[in-house]
Amino acid sequence: MKLAKSTWVMFGIWGVLAFLNVLARCSRAFSDWYVMNIFPHFSTFWARFTGAFPFSVGELLIVLAVIVGVPAIIAFPCFMIFAKAHRGMVARIYGKTIGWILTWVFTVLTLHFFILYQCTPFGDKYYPNAPQNYSADEVRAVLSQMIMEANKTAELVSRDEKGQFIISEEDLQAEAKKSMQRLGEKYPQYAGFYPDAKGIFWSDVMTKQWILGIYYPFSMEANYNTNMCPINLPNTLCHEYTHLKGNIFEDEAGFLAFLACMQSDSADFRYSGYVQALEYVMDVAWDVDPEGVITSQLSEEVWADMYCFVPEEYWEEHEDDIEIIPDEVVEEVADVVMDTSLKVNGIEDGSLSYGRMVDLILDYYIQENKLAQKEGTE
Repeated sequence: MKLAKSTWVMFGIWGVLAFLNVLARCSRAFSDWYVMNIFPHFSTFWARFTGAFPFSVGELLIVLAVIVGVPAIIAFPCFMIFAKAHRGMVARIYGKTIGWILTWVFTVLTLHFFILYQCTPFGDKYYPNAPQNYSADEVRAVLSQMIMEANKTAELVSRDEKGQFIISEEDLQAEAKKSMQRLGEKYPQYAGFYPDAKGIFWSDVMTKQWILGIYYPFSMEANYNTNMCPINLPNTLCHEYTHLKGNIFEDEAGFLAFLACMQSDSADFRYSGYVQALEYVMDVAWDVDPEGVITSQLSEEVWADMYCFVPEEYWEEHEDDIEIIPDEVVEEVADVVMDTSLKVNGIEDGSLSYGRMVDLILDYYIQENKLAQKEGTE
């Protein structure tokens, strides 16, 4: 059977994509070069295009996929059964359509996702001499420093009548972009254009999966959960922005968001950064500070703002919602998909890699002598 020219073109594209994936797996140098020299052009072009729309284009694509895709899949066997005289034509149309859709998906995932996973980790690039493990004394010193800084910053932010953190920054989008630009002065990868981050219309779905933000490689957008507590928002904006610049690792995105927030003139951003970072560091605090001597220094205000995902009243308002798919199933599927994605892309410990943010925070404070600098200025 003679193949159509379009089919040969499709095979050619898959061949090139396969080559790029193999090359990225075999050469970190290529992946690093790609992220610094090629990816920014794709990212900026699509971010400017989709950024012109006031809604999340990525979310719209998902909705269209469900609205159009599901009926199309159901219709196929019906056509094959009842349209006997046109089975060949129907099969060819479906085959080409599915083939080109899969080609587009594989192209986007390769250029905006898979290659990024093969880059040199941030810690290897900027902290090559950092030890695998720090002493308990060093960890305690960093923990004490962060608690002191968080306590001081907590005094600068606004709160409501219940004592809960509220955002006073007038233009979060502009401040997030400014903070990222400042980050780019030291790490050039994060300089350049940033579109407005967009709230997800169906944020309830994200909430059931315990997700604060999401990066859509198909639309190059930074999206966030509109249900989240305000304390999470500044840090989440910076977190999602790092993905638009070619950083795909969640632990690195969390760390870079912390650094970006530290660059901000806004107390809201700096405080959000400290709270998010402390939530990670506190996971190891119990090992180095079992008596709670250091952690007891954390102010009541900071404690009140930590580990806040969505307002308590959210769950009360939605406890009677009808669940088409149980929340537990949605969350478990999301965890499996994320864990599998990480392992497929070479991150052997899967979701456990998120804990590496603590290592990066320790590297930052100790390798860059932030403890000494702070002590010297007091």
